[in-house]
Amino acid sequence: MDVTQIEKNIRDREVRVVKIGGADMDGVYRGKRVLAEQFLEGCRGGGFPQCDVIFGWDIAEQLIPGLAIGSADTGFADIVMQPDLDTFRVVPWEEGVAAVVCDYATEAGQPLSVSPRQVLQRVVARAEALGYRPKTAAEYEFRLFREDQQSLRAKRYTDLEVLNPGLNCYSISHATIDDDVVGRIGKLMIEYGVPVEGYNREHGEGMYEMNIRYGDAIAAADHAMLFKSGCKEIAAQHGVVPTFMAKYDDRIDGCSGHLHQSLWSLDGDSNVFHDADAEHGASGTLRSYTAGVMATMPELMLMYAPNVNSYKRFVVGSWAPTTVTWGFENRTAALRVITGSPSATRIETRVPGADVNAYLGFAATLAGGLHGIERKLEPPAPVTGDAYKVSDASPLPCSLDEAADLFETSAVARNFFGNAFVDHYAAMRRWEGEQHRRAVTDWERARYFEQV
Repeated sequence: MDVTQIEKNIRDREVRVVKIGGADMDGVYRGKRVLAEQFLEGCRGGGFPQCDVIFGWDIAEQLIPGLAIGSADTGFADIVMQPDLDTFRVVPWEEGVAAVVCDYATEAGQPLSVSPRQVLQRVVARAEALGYRPKTAAEYEFRLFREDQQSLRAKRYTDLEVLNPGLNCYSISHATIDDDVVGRIGKLMIEYGVPVEGYNREHGEGMYEMNIRYGDAIAAADHAMLFKSGCKEIAAQHGVVPTFMAKYDDRIDGCSGHLHQSLWSLDGDSNVFHDADAEHGASGTLRSYTAGVMATMPELMLMYAPNVNSYKRFVVGSWAPTTVTWGFENRTAALRVITGSPSATRIETRVPGADVNAYLGFAATLAGGLHGIERKLEPPAPVTGDAYKVSDASPLPCSLDEAADLFETSAVARNFFGNAFVDHYAAMRRWEGEQHRRAVTDWERARYFEQV
């Protein structure tokens, strides 16, 4: 779309306010709300100023010292939000409001090297140069609570009232009971242009999974970010709060953020992962891609599992993988290869939790796959049984610190994402680990208060 089409859309839909913004390093949709007239003026004028601090603080908005972008050392300079007009959409749960996703640039007009959306764009461009069109999709598990921002803090995020008690996994009747909330989220997301395909009760109190339809990688990552943000907004209208934490409680299963991916011909007509004459219909390209994702999984783990809490999810028998494995239709492996039909042939990366930044998760798995294709790698034999029992599989990193060490020294990461991003992102994740080391937790009080 161009500005003239957007202007007509704004007039016809009686849009008063436009949300403009993009993903920060944690995948949070951050930006501003501007009047429609100001939005049109900014589109014609080259964009909107935004303080670069959004790339220089942690998820709790604590400033991280020493970063090349977004720190006091650089004076918290302005960057420019450049709206991608193809992402313009009306917000169906807010009267007279629209939203758009932006790219970020320096004031000199250069793409911002650390922006997650631009990181993914660079990897997609590399795939296209090799003759491939990446298509991806995210599916999120999340938990819903009958709370609000005040009650969460009053209860210190514990002993919360769940939307629906009991496990009730795949229960149709319990999903119907919750349809006033969860069904409305799905319905409004579709109206919003985020193509939700379906949802179901999951294995946990108040837990649901929603599946977003696959699409071109950038659009799919946009959908994932807008889904998380919109889900929180819609749920709040019902007195409900969702959490996308990877592991809300050590006594229950974590919430996954599985990433699906496939490579297509540049014209989008054929899925190159499918080969009717190959075993299981899996092409040689799929096999090399799989081998590359496996080979790079430990060193790119930081982009799949970005938080201290992410690593609490990787427990044997918990539906989350613990080793670098793959298999056909095997949900115990890190990579599940699905070959049900030519168009649906794809790889599901089961490592990420729901806390994944989809731009970076997609970039990591796509970079790993292209690495495998470029080097014609071959995967080991697929796992046919319980992947937790495979004794010779490489373990996944078990902590944020270990993952940061591997990422910072990864030649693959620096090759695909650039030194500026690798240095910036590793520093931010190390900061996150340091904040955790300083924290005194409820677990420590319960364990040591009386006995030591």
